[in-house]
Amino acid sequence: MYDIIVMGSINMDVIVNCHHFPSSGDNTFCESIRLAAGGKGNNQAVSAARYGKKVCFLGCIGDDAPGRQLRQNLQERGIDDRWLMVKEGVGTGSCVGLVEPGGENTLLVNLGANFAFGEEEISQRLDSVNGKILLIQMETSKESVLAAVRTARAKGMLIILDPAPVQGINPACFPYADIIVPNSSEARRISGVEVKDERSALAAAKIIHGMGVKNVIVKMGGNGCLLYRNEKSTFFPALKVEAVDTVGAGDCFAGALANYLIDHPDNLDEAIRFSHVVAGIKVSRRGGQDAMPSLDEVNAVLNKGMRTE
Repeated sequence: MYDIIVMGSINMDVIVNCHHFPSSGDNTFCESIRLAAGGKGNNQAVSAARYGKKVCFLGCIGDDAPGRQLRQNLQERGIDDRWLMVKEGVGTGSCVGLVEPGGENTLLVNLGANFAFGEEEISQRLDSVNGKILLIQMETSKESVLAAVRTARAKGMLIILDPAPVQGINPACFPYADIIVPNSSEARRISGVEVKDERSALAAAKIIHGMGVKNVIVKMGGNGCLLYRNEKSTFFPALKVEAVDTVGAGDCFAGALANYLIDHPDNLDEAIRFSHVVAGIKVSRRGGQDAMPSLDEVNAVLNKGMRTE
């Protein structure tokens, strides 16, 4: 029995730290270029496993060098990779991320093997494995995501859905989710509401709730997040930090949320506070998965009280 099953994308990322975002046709210098393990599913699995939970990853790589490197990275981080599929004739997913000095990022993703599996393969694998929580995004095929949430619901698992990226959003999955965690852009795409503050986040959350999700968490980055459930809302201010790299922050939040809920399934408020600190510390550092904080670092912030101003 796994604590958390993460299904989703796994990519080899090329991260470019820019002095400024280039204009079309520019040939310009940058601060640094590095390779990093990425993909929303991969990042969420690492975050979910970082704090001592038993995690397996369900996804797909190509039969190539980047795929083998990514598989080794999962193993080194204590994530069970036995359910990882390998497809011949298709390349492992990849991504180029441009990170500006203020930490904001622009991503160009080639999904590759992440789109090379479908409904039947996912249903068979999830039928064969047991877990308490399914953590899933929408960076694989729509058929695979829908099959996963349907199977997980039939097995009685708690389902946390990250409706990202925007292009992959499929509202047909929403009624199967116990918790949904859109950011401002995703909430706007789903609800039609421009999310700028607590009031607009609440308006968006009510619409998303009406689409069949019990618990809606609208993330607004440095502006905090809002939880809507049982016709009540709670606002959570963000940990105030100087953001230098926001790549993977939402994935970090989702993985930490699932992790906390394993031990505290009835305390979603504290799970959000925990996840806020994890993501807040991560964006204050350059790097991807290695920038995720340790449990001691997170607890140190929680124990002395979050600085939100």
